[in-house]
Amino acid sequence: MERTQTSEEAPEVNQPGLGELRAAVATQLRRSLPSQATLVQDGIAGLNSAISNVPDGMANAVVVGVSPAYGLYATMLGPAVGGIFSSTRLMMITTTAAASLATSQALAGRTGEARAEALFLLVVLIGALQILFGLLRLGRLIRFVSYSVMTGFLTGVSVLLILSQLPTITGYTAVGSTRIAQTLDLLANLDEVNLPTVGLATLTLALAIVLPRTRLGNLGRLVAVVVPSVLVALLGLRNVETVRDAGEVPQGFPLPALPVLSNVTFDLLTGALAVATIILVQGAGVSQSVPNPDGSRSSISRDFLAEGAANVASGLFRGLPVGGSLSATALNVLYGAGSCWAVILAGVWMALIVVALPGLVSYTAMPALGALLILAGASSIKPGELLAIWYVGWASRVAAVTTFLAMLFLPIQAAVGIGVALSALLYLYASSTDISLVELVERPDGRVEERPPPRQLPSRQVTVLDVYGHLFYAGARTLERLLPRPQGAESPVVVLRLRGRTAFGATLIDALAEYAERLEEVEGRLYLTGLSEEADEQLVRTGKLSLTGPVRDFRATPIVGESTREAVAEARMWLVDQNPADLEADVRSVQPQPGAAPAVEGEQDRSRSGEVGP
Repeated sequence: MERTQTSEEAPEVNQPGLGELRAAVATQLRRSLPSQATLVQDGIAGLNSAISNVPDGMANAVVVGVSPAYGLYATMLGPAVGGIFSSTRLMMITTTAAASLATSQALAGRTGEARAEALFLLVVLIGALQILFGLLRLGRLIRFVSYSVMTGFLTGVSVLLILSQLPTITGYTAVGSTRIAQTLDLLANLDEVNLPTVGLATLTLALAIVLPRTRLGNLGRLVAVVVPSVLVALLGLRNVETVRDAGEVPQGFPLPALPVLSNVTFDLLTGALAVATIILVQGAGVSQSVPNPDGSRSSISRDFLAEGAANVASGLFRGLPVGGSLSATALNVLYGAGSCWAVILAGVWMALIVVALPGLVSYTAMPALGALLILAGASSIKPGELLAIWYVGWASRVAAVTTFLAMLFLPIQAAVGIGVALSALLYLYASSTDISLVELVERPDGRVEERPPPRQLPSRQVTVLDVYGHLFYAGARTLERLLPRPQGAESPVVVLRLRGRTAFGATLIDALAEYAERLEEVEGRLYLTGLSEEADEQLVRTGKLSLTGPVRDFRATPIVGESTREAVAEARMWLVDQNPADLEADVRSVQPQPGAAPAVEGEQDRSRSGEVGP
């Protein structure tokens, strides 16, 4: 007998869906939790990364002008928290020279405990802004930052980083309101430099260059810092500054502390926005250069969220700002990292170092950290990229040089603002000037040839034109200037292809209306072909173009070139009505032959106009 299902058994109907859900959750957990072999491999990579981050964290705290302990806290919390949320599995979110230098400028004018408290509030604000940007999915806006502007900015950061450490490696306290002024003051007082400090910095620089090429590998940088620090202790060089002179490194895990939000000022908020932007742009570069081991795609907006969460955690636990570090990520990959657990465990190892070895850290020689930062700044300057930008053209050259000088002489907020404005101006300039107009003429063999358009329209002839480039704003006016002049012609016809453009701006519609009026004055016509449905409806709604008078519109069809063929045929018929005797002699246009290639398309490359599909 067939078994009848009871009401109590009804939930069995949903069992397959629940099973699929459980299977999906189990699969996600298997992907998230590493195997024992992977965990060991990532643990070793994380330990090496943590050791490498020790000198970098302390050195970046020196750049900010606060206790080196804050740098260690950041290298502990940044990887641990950022690694959990980042979509770029191997990206190391830790302290960076660019973020630290920008933070130092954002905190200008604050000293002592007030500087430290402002720092923690600044880092939390940075994180909050980055989380907001991630939630709004603003990662796609990164592509609008000009490469020339970013290169000039990063070069300025590198130069400022070098200049900021000159007092540290010379033992001379320079005076001046800017790094340039302080450098000039140092050069004017070279007789007051501390020779042991200079000697130790030189030794560190030499070791940091040579040791990584030996069997020590990437641990060579750590040894380059340890050797001068040991010499300071053994030789009793009391006039050489160490980490404990800048502030005691407290033992144990830092306790969280909420910053006082009432201390938020306009300059602190704008500084947070500037530093957040710098970190996000750098992180996007890291994301694009380090693919995920499992082949999954990275999400820049999700990485924004990861960097924001890491900065909020760092600020609450008294740390520096953190972001995606290209050098630290490269080391992480070199150490054999296979998943995000290598990044997370790097933060865990750093926590163990901070808890267990704070005393040793406090004896680190400051000239050694300064020399390490100078080496990092020098290696970040890319002469090849600068030369490439220089030879590209005057626009890229001006953008890079302007941003570079702004970094040297202006506050970080102003420099970033200038960079963003320059990127926007460059985009608008390039979009408005990269417009080209061609005439399409069919050759006797049936192939379509692109020719320079005539400056003056011929009488009683059909001229087929195609346009490349963006036609919004200034681009539309550039097109208007390039169109052939109708004055002096009799009954000229222009067929203008606009295929692939989904919408028209008001400026383009106005430019087309003005050109149509000029054609009407000489009894000519304008045919617009390849129009999308949206663009055609725009033309109808505006009413600026007389679509039943001197202007005709033809919507695009799935067959490429078909709407233009129809327009040419109609134009020929109109010319027959106007000048029946002169048809064969006067019509110089694409001849629609059965089976022949369209007189307006062929197999030409349409990448410049951005057309996709029919």
